[in-house]
Amino acid sequence: MKSFNFFMPTQIRFGVGRISELKEVSENLGKKCLLISRPLNGSQKKTYERINGILNEAGVSVFNFDEIIPNPTTEGVERGIEKAVEHQVDFILGVGGGSVMDSAKLIAFLYNAEAKINWDNAIEKYSNPFAVGPSPKTSLPFVAVSTTSGTGSQSTQAAVVSDTNNKNKVTIFHSGLFPYVSIVDPELMLTVPAHVTAATGFDAFTHAFESYLGNLTSPLTESMSLQAIKIVFDYLPIAIENPADIEARTQLAWADTLAGICLANGGAQLPHPLGEIIGGICPRVPHGETLAIVYPEFLKYKEPLAQDKFDRVARYINSKDDDRSLGERIIGLMKKVRLSEALQRANLTKEEHKEIMNHPLLTLLMPENTDQIKKIMSNSLA
Repeated sequence: MKSFNFFMPTQIRFGVGRISELKEVSENLGKKCLLISRPLNGSQKKTYERINGILNEAGVSVFNFDEIIPNPTTEGVERGIEKAVEHQVDFILGVGGGSVMDSAKLIAFLYNAEAKINWDNAIEKYSNPFAVGPSPKTSLPFVAVSTTSGTGSQSTQAAVVSDTNNKNKVTIFHSGLFPYVSIVDPELMLTVPAHVTAATGFDAFTHAFESYLGNLTSPLTESMSLQAIKIVFDYLPIAIENPADIEARTQLAWADTLAGICLANGGAQLPHPLGEIIGGICPRVPHGETLAIVYPEFLKYKEPLAQDKFDRVARYINSKDDDRSLGERIIGLMKKVRLSEALQRANLTKEEHKEIMNHPLLTLLMPENTDQIKKIMSNSLA
């Protein structure tokens, strides 16, 4: 057996109804909390009212910061820190999907009394995904409550936000970005719309699949990756067809959690930086859909280079009546959940297309393979 590292310090409380345990968790963290969320509306509002009630029972005063947007920004993080400083909170609670989680992580991790962030310094200092070290002395505890099944942010040490001035995605890595506690309650996911379920579910698949393809795998992550991949194939179409199916929601929440742990320990592959280029220039496009845009071309490129691993995954998710290659099955899943229409929905302008193809990261990812990477991106946008 080869040598490997594995690090997962977060306590994960998984299962239907576990949101009630937020009372017990919060009682140990202080008396004032900043709750980070998307703008509150509709059915989501009931979830936040329920969470506010649980925190109030614990004697915790709750202050809300609900300015998080899809593809969240550095400015949003800064405003969140200002809010946390204003109310002198003791801990940060993120309730939502990946955009909320990543923002809340950074608000907690980069919290400081001056409410100022040197982003260039932070990017340079916190750039190693697998380093383990102390958090800044001023950081606050962070608790995650996930309401979608896709980003795995409740079980990773990474946070991604958009630098709107430079039209780039900024990624911060640090072991201190792992949540103190993550509550994964599938009941909170029953009202997620079909298009969000599709995009986030595919994101979970990519985390499991790409970490499996990498060279940082371990017996733990390989087993978890395969399980997560099969769950997405089996249950994502069911959850889209019947959003109230609690078993399907539970299975996808589990796949998302497994895939996040795999991502944290194994890293991602080429589709993620390519997708982040598109998302940085076109923030209206959800992250899962940016991945869907580049995945068909990535599969064509990668399958011949990793045929053994592709075959192993195909055997694991085997269907007796399906003799297609793994790449063909993945494309089939994307069609079934309408992610094959992601490029059409993105409706890129000529200027956006040009900005994407001229992005400097295309030449920096693998300098020796620049032509191939540009070809993948160009064909993906065609």
